[in-house]
Amino acid sequence: MRHWALALIAPAMLMAASSFAMPQAVYSPLVFLTRDGCANTTTMRARLDEALDRLKVPKDYAVIDADTLAESDARRGYGTPTVLYGNRDLFGMPEPTLAMATPT
Repeated sequence: MRHWALALIAPAMLMAASSFAMPQAVYSPLVFLTRDGCANTTTMRARLDEALDRLKVPKDYAVIDADTLAESDARRGYGTPTVLYGNRDLFGMPEPTLAMATPT
C-alpha cells in the first residue's frame, strides 16, 4: 500500500507543478487540508512527506484545519485529507461549490 500511495502522489505532484504557474504570493502553494479526527491524516501526510523527500522538494507546505476556515471558503467542501497545489486538488477533484444561504 505504501508504494502504491507514493506512486500516485509523486506523479500527480510533478504534473501539478508543471501545469500551474507558481504564485507570486508569500504563502506556500502546497496545502495539506485536514480536520480534527480525520482517520487518514497521519498516513496521507507521511506519504506526502515521503513523496516530497524523493522529489527532493522542501516540505514547506501549509497544514490547514478545514473547520477553521470561513464559512464562505470553498475549501471547507473538500473531503479530508486533501492536498491542494495552487488552490487546486492535486488529484483533479473540482473545487467544491458552496451551498447557497437560505433566503430570509
